[in-house]
Amino acid sequence: MPLPPVLLAKLSKRGIITPKQKPEHIKKQDFKGLATCPNKSNIYHECNYWCETHWKGVPTPDTRYVRNMQKLLVKYPMPNNWTEVFDKGIGRYYYWNMENDLVSWLPPKHPKSIKCQSAAKLRENRLKMKEREERIEREKDHDKERDSDDDERSYRSKHSDRRDRDRDREREDRRHRREDRHRSKKSKKDEIDPMDPAAYSDVPQGTWSDGLESNKTRADSTASGVLYQQRPYPAPGEVLAANKEKSKKK
Repeated sequence: MPLPPVLLAKLSKRGIITPKQKPEHIKKQDFKGLATCPNKSNIYHECNYWCETHWKGVPTPDTRYVRNMQKLLVKYPMPNNWTEVFDKGIGRYYYWNMENDLVSWLPPKHPKSIKCQSAAKLRENRLKMKEREERIEREKDHDKERDSDDDERSYRSKHSDRRDRDRDREREDRRHRREDRHRSKKSKKDEIDPMDPAAYSDVPQGTWSDGLESNKTRADSTASGVLYQQRPYPAPGEVLAANKEKSKKK
C-alpha cells in the first residue's frame, strides 16, 4: 500500500525515505539536422548552436522557381509513391520516395534525375560506422593492455622460477663443496699413520725429525734454497758427534 503524499514528503525531508527519481529520457539523436541550415545536405556537417542562431532559412520558395518546377512536373509527372518536400535551408524542393526512402532534386522521371539515400541516412550510417570503429579500437587497446599484463605476469613467474632453480642449484653446490671438504679432511686423516697422535686427535701432524733426540734446536728440515741458509740447522760436527755417541751406547 503506497504512503500518502504528505507522509512521504515528511519522511523524505528527514532522509528516512529516498524518493524514487524518474529515469531520464535519453534524447534520440537527430540525423536530419536543423531545418533552416543550408549545410544539412552535407553528410559531414553536424548542426550546432551556431546554426540555430545564424541560419534563419527561406520560409517560402521563389515564384520564378515555382513556375519552372511546375513546368517540369507537367512534363515529367511524379509517380504515386513520390512526393515533393520543401527544403527551408536552400529554398528548393526535393522529391522523396515514401516506399524505399530515396530522394532526388529533380522529378524522378527526369532523365538527369539521380536517386540516392538522403543526407540524414548517409550521416547516420557514417556516424554509426565511426562509433563502431572507435569501439573496435577501444577493444583492441583493452586487449593489448590485458595481453601486456599477462606477459608481465608470465615474465615474472618465469623469472621467479628461474631464481628458485638458481637458488636450489646454489644450495646443492654449497652442500657438495662441504661434502668434498669433509671427504678431503677424512682422506688426509686416513693417510696418517694410525699410531700418530694426529690420526686420533686435533694435534697437528709432525715431521720426521720431531722425535729425534739430536734435534734439540728444532730445526726445520723442509726448507730449501735461500731459506736453507737462514734456518738454525745443526753444524756437521754436531751431527758426527751425535752419531759417535749413539754407536758407543750400542
